[in-house]
Amino acid sequence: MDSTSTDWQEFTNDIVEQLLDDGSNEEAMYGIEHHFVATTAEEADLAMQQGFLNGWDISELEQMEEEDGQIVFCFDVETECPLEEEIIGEEVVLMVEFADKNKLVYEGWGTHFEE
Repeated sequence: MDSTSTDWQEFTNDIVEQLLDDGSNEEAMYGIEHHFVATTAEEADLAMQQGFLNGWDISELEQMEEEDGQIVFCFDVETECPLEEEIIGEEVVLMVEFADKNKLVYEGWGTHFEE
């Protein structure tokens, strides 16, 4: 996905709208997972250290093989917030900036349906 703020805002709006249309609880707090990919373990480790210094909850590093056979290194930054487009949109802007500064690819965010 292109990392322009307009594209990410549309992505965020679509996810929030789909969850609410499916009956997800508007009042709940949602665990948000922001997904990152690095091309080397060293780049991932340095970025994860920076994330810890930012006070963020960071998942464990995972090594994955892409369809073309390239090995990449993935981790998530985990946050919690209401299911509000503006709040999540602000997080996304912060995460895209984090990715750009740390030689990462930001692959978007996800969450789970809440009763």
